[in-house]
Amino acid sequence: FQRTKYQGTNRGAGSTVSPEATVTQDSPDWLVGFNLTKIFSSKTFFDLKTNYFEGIYYLDPEVGYDTYSHFVFDDNMLYDSAGYFYYADRARFGTNLSLTHYAEDFLAGSHEFKFGAEFERSFARSRYGFTGTGGELGDHVNYYDYYSYGYSGPYLAYQYSGYDTNTRYTRIETFVQDSWQIGKRINLSLGLRYSMNWGDVKDISGSVFKSNRLAPRLGFTFDVLGDKTTVLKAHYGHFTEAMLTVYHDKMNPSANFGDYVGYYWDLDAEDWVEMFRDVHQPYTMDPNIKHPYMAQFTVSLERELFKDTSFSVTYIDRKWNEIVGHYDTNGAYTERLYYSSALDRDFTVYERTADTLGVSTYLITNIKKNSDFPNILLDPYRKFQGLEVMFNKRFSNRWQLLASYVYGKASGTIDNGFADDIGYGGSIYDPNFWINAEGNLTNDPTHMLKIQGTYVLPFDINFNFYFRGITGDAWTTRVRTSRFNQGRITFFAEERGSNHYPMAKNLDLRLEKVFTIAKKYRLGVMADVFNVFNDDTITSWGTRIGYDWNEGDYPSTDGHELYSIVRPRQARVGLRLIF
Repeated sequence: FQRTKYQGTNRGAGSTVSPEATVTQDSPDWLVGFNLTKIFSSKTFFDLKTNYFEGIYYLDPEVGYDTYSHFVFDDNMLYDSAGYFYYADRARFGTNLSLTHYAEDFLAGSHEFKFGAEFERSFARSRYGFTGTGGELGDHVNYYDYYSYGYSGPYLAYQYSGYDTNTRYTRIETFVQDSWQIGKRINLSLGLRYSMNWGDVKDISGSVFKSNRLAPRLGFTFDVLGDKTTVLKAHYGHFTEAMLTVYHDKMNPSANFGDYVGYYWDLDAEDWVEMFRDVHQPYTMDPNIKHPYMAQFTVSLERELFKDTSFSVTYIDRKWNEIVGHYDTNGAYTERLYYSSALDRDFTVYERTADTLGVSTYLITNIKKNSDFPNILLDPYRKFQGLEVMFNKRFSNRWQLLASYVYGKASGTIDNGFADDIGYGGSIYDPNFWINAEGNLTNDPTHMLKIQGTYVLPFDINFNFYFRGITGDAWTTRVRTSRFNQGRITFFAEERGSNHYPMAKNLDLRLEKVFTIAKKYRLGVMADVFNVFNDDTITSWGTRIGYDWNEGDYPSTDGHELYSIVRPRQARVGLRLIF
């Protein structure tokens, strides 16, 4: 049984957020689990693991619900309130069971067979909305203001009472795998996993999402010289994406979503004018939707250099398939030329036709570039290729060392954040999404060097270090337009990921001494220092030229508004009791 509780203040703080415009966090949870292992014989055993989790994650404005938020364009700052609340209630029940059997001298070798099944039932309720009460536009409003250029006052406002979704799913998986030792030099790893998923929402009968897929896996290990000093390994497999509520939470009843309303301030009338009202439209699920997955191929050669020490080279190839997205089948667009004064050039953008505004019809499906999806201008894809070299000195003679270098490239037209391939990666139905969309993805660590080690000092004091130097995320120059029918358009002005933030170089150190107490307890006393050299590499800055990036404004960041840097040097002392 485990019970945890986390409470935080000033969540959301940053260089463009005033202290009062942050949120508090309250997130208690509890977990209970049960494990059972039954040994039938020296060659056969059974495992059962079951658990139940329940928790909440609540974010509330530091200043309460009555105060409106105000974003001031002049200094790109949020004031007065965070302007939103978010409540997440989560629960999950899961059970895993497996049967393992060792068979020697059977079917041309020795086998380790494993058969198993997994069951999961999860629940997710999410509530979100804007805050602020009693104003001229009513409740739930975020304001955007100007205080320069000859004008001071209101400019835009957005009103949203929010949503309340209650989404669930059931997942059942079965698998069979075999580690097959053929003679003394070859081992085959064979596996097959079958997944079945059902998604449902409260107040709607039946399943609104169904998927199933078969995931094969095949690998081998070959002792090249027969003396266990040189090993060739290769593996190919499909890895099915997790079952998540984001696939089908938009299938909740329309009554659970408030209208999203935009206003502009009319200088002549000195009053607010409604410029659009987005009414939540029912979503349709493709009955033949396929579950997304990643296909991976790796091959490596490992050579023993001397006792307890090896060197290896590994090639990695990954490709994501059956990408899911929301497509607006009613969307129609017209090409327009837009001139960017900051870049002194014209761009072709796409303006939504007036007759299709506010009448969207969304289909949740596996997105593709074909005649069924005319507004998808490029093939949706994501892939990664990399080469890793590794030196591994296993622990002996009071020390160990692991050093690796990876040269990699993550590319595609669909970004590689948490949910970009499962339906939350932007408005893929809008052709402006696809302007210069092909290139390096955000998480694209071209060079990744990691070195970590342990040395046991006199008096059995453990000294640990961890150094990493990793190329920063990729970023792209963007342009933010003036208002079109659908509002402002933000698009890539150059190939995706044309630039990278600098490489961050970070060193962490730890000293730990373990004392034995009463012959059965061990007390560890530790001291940590993180980011020893106080590296301050930039990790995020403004990329919208002419908006949060103006040449000459900020010399230290080449005109970019600074959003985040590497965490500063920190020190920590701690105790741990082992019994």
